[in-house]
Amino acid sequence: MSESGEVRTLSADTRILHVLAETTGPVVEVAKLAVLGHLKAGYKVAVAAHRSLLGTFGVPEELAGEFREIELAARRRFTMADPNTAFTLHKYYQHVDVVHAHGLHAATLAGLAFTGLPARLHPKVVATIESFDAANVIEKTGAEIVGRTATAVLGTTEPVVDYFGGKVPIVERAELVHPDIDVDLTVRTPRAEVRRELGIGEGTWMIASPIALRDHTALATVLDAADQINRRRPDRKVVTVLTGTGKDRSTIAREFSDRGVIVAPAGDLVDVAAAADLVIASETMTGLSHEDLMQLSRPAVFIGSERRAGIWGEAAKGVAADDTDALLSEINHLLDDPAGRGTSAVAAKKRVIDVNNGAAISTTLLDLYAEAESASDSAAGL
Repeated sequence: MSESGEVRTLSADTRILHVLAETTGPVVEVAKLAVLGHLKAGYKVAVAAHRSLLGTFGVPEELAGEFREIELAARRRFTMADPNTAFTLHKYYQHVDVVHAHGLHAATLAGLAFTGLPARLHPKVVATIESFDAANVIEKTGAEIVGRTATAVLGTTEPVVDYFGGKVPIVERAELVHPDIDVDLTVRTPRAEVRRELGIGEGTWMIASPIALRDHTALATVLDAADQINRRRPDRKVVTVLTGTGKDRSTIAREFSDRGVIVAPAGDLVDVAAAADLVIASETMTGLSHEDLMQLSRPAVFIGSERRAGIWGEAAKGVAADDTDALLSEINHLLDDPAGRGTSAVAAKKRVIDVNNGAAISTTLLDLYAEAESASDSAAGL
């Protein structure tokens, strides 16, 4: 995962190819938003897709001059036509710079298309991957091909992110379209009762975060800050409550229980976040999305890359994933400033009502493509 916090610029003459098989659902919704957004931004864009999807992208006439469609025989799952589909993509690769494959099957075909292609003609491959069955031989083989050929993977679920972490240079959670982000979450337990159940006494500040509890830089920084915050400011007591899930959950619960960290039951995440004095959002969270946290109207700090912080707008200050001092500074600034906490909370609620996540997705992807273009290739290849 990229955690440098740097936003790179994509070259104006970049040629983008979106690849889809017979895909449906949120993955296609994002692809359509991306295609239109990238055309409006002035890029040359092509779509290689099953015939059932061609003609459905809603490209207006004034943008059609920079848009091309390529018919593929690729269906939802493996068929005997797949080798020909991969060869079709292979022929076009010398004419594109970035390939964004939407779905595991499309990403598998995009990877197979590298076969026999000189390295100097390799485009960068970004793959959006939905959940898959690693026990299924075909799906597992496809995932292995993606792991060897993609420069970036956007996983729609945390297990997908975990699977590709360490295999691919850039791995992040995919941003999907949220059709009901203005519907309030239900808070079932009063704030005082939540704190009492967690063993947090009166006069203690409570910070909550749904950050994923697996090995990544932002989590290490959050834990470091939780360990240091009371020692740096002995005039007050702060407890950090983590609601996320991940393979390191039990280890953190055991090793950090004496360092001002509580790992809360994962089922209580909405009530816990709502009861907090401050929340920490990150690039990789479980159970709650950015929109969910915004709905709960809590003052917030974001930890991670500048690109992914953009969804919060002015509602949260961002800090780099590896900067403990900056995270502590922003936390202490909010805890010292009642008016600032109120302003941040109101801004978060307004942000989730006003923001159109779909409109922001295409821009976020362009930033990701720029990062992929500057990243080193996956080590293995085909």
